[in-house]
Amino acid sequence: MGIPLDQIYNYIDKVNNEIYNNCILIYRFWPHGSKKIQDLAGLHHWYSSLEYFTKIQYANMIVHDQEPLNYDHYRGHDIVDYVCSKSKNFTRLFNWPVTNDTLPEELEIIELYKNLNLRFLTGNPFNVFDFSLLTHSEKNSPELEIYEKNGFIGVYWWCHAIIARDWFRYFQHVEQEKKVNKTFLIYNRAWSGTREYRLKFIELLIKAGLENQCQTNINATEPELGTHYTLHTFANPQWQPDIVLEDHFPPTDADSWASADIKLDDYESTNIEVVLETLFDDPRQQLTEKSLRPIAAAQPFILVSTAGSLEYLRSYGFNTFSDLWDEQYDLIADPKERLTKIMEVMQQIANWDPATRLEKMDRAQAIADYNKKLFFSEEWHTNIINEYKTNFSTAMKIMTKNITAKYTKKLQQLRPDSTITPEQKDRTRKIFEIADKVRKKFTT
Repeated sequence: MGIPLDQIYNYIDKVNNEIYNNCILIYRFWPHGSKKIQDLAGLHHWYSSLEYFTKIQYANMIVHDQEPLNYDHYRGHDIVDYVCSKSKNFTRLFNWPVTNDTLPEELEIIELYKNLNLRFLTGNPFNVFDFSLLTHSEKNSPELEIYEKNGFIGVYWWCHAIIARDWFRYFQHVEQEKKVNKTFLIYNRAWSGTREYRLKFIELLIKAGLENQCQTNINATEPELGTHYTLHTFANPQWQPDIVLEDHFPPTDADSWASADIKLDDYESTNIEVVLETLFDDPRQQLTEKSLRPIAAAQPFILVSTAGSLEYLRSYGFNTFSDLWDEQYDLIADPKERLTKIMEVMQQIANWDPATRLEKMDRAQAIADYNKKLFFSEEWHTNIINEYKTNFSTAMKIMTKNITAKYTKKLQQLRPDSTITPEQKDRTRKIFEIADKVRKKFTT
């Protein structure tokens, strides 16, 4: 399924230019959702046709707003190897690949390139701006702190809110006709990376006797890895299950883009969606379209995510269900304790008598209907966009006060004078002249 997310980034490009006219090049991963170094590409084809001394007058905006940030993933010899394989401008500066003959100053240049991180993967790493913009979608993020200590300025926006509003837009006209046969709806396709906890979640469901209350699945073999969970090396060993999961739930045939869709039959046949988010045992809050899908479908929900995620939703105007079931799990920092508490809440709901269930679900539905109306309102959409505009403007004030061609200076300092040709000296002089010109543009 091709998901046309470039429409969103073209819109962001338009917003950027309205605030700071024609001074930013946007780089995003294509295809969307990829994290591969070779998939970071310019939003517009015309970037590659820009003459070098014109291109360096633009700032970079690296859009990393769909997947969780991971600084170390883009810092290493593979980054240098990939870029140098594509550009003679870099390979001729030093002895690459590294050999026993590689000089110490050449190793320092390599280290500089590695520290450029995502900036090095753009077509414009040595522009005159000292910082790069990093558009992201997470709060309380140690990974963002690392980026901001290494030459990046974060621009937060809840991109998944705009993406989900687009994907689910027709559902604002749909009303459910409930024919409930299961209490809980749980989508559970992949379990690699930050999603390992989902295997333990399924195990706890089974041990809690909730199997018959849940409409869910389990893929014993991870779709993205082709590995059975019994052969998987867990990053967090506490999520390794100790029972045979596939004996209890069928596998799913859902595609990787399934979270971009709403299956009406699933929602009409269940009372509550239990949302298994991408991040769980992590200090960050990053809510994806998964959390917004039940809101768009007017479905009550329990959120299996990082601590503080329900408060995150409430900060954007949504109501949650603390008057109907215990939502204290959202405050529990320890992920295993939080998962156990969620399971206790599900057991309590499963044990409601018929009268209690009818009364509480009626009240829960009223909350869900309110959330859906808010989600599809123009006012809410405008608030998300205005938040981006504010954060972008704040970041650009820092960007425009730091225009010294910092990385060109560093490269100049690392290279011995004896290795610099007259042409290279002239090129460097011109870069600094352009930096002065661009700096004056933003200070007058």
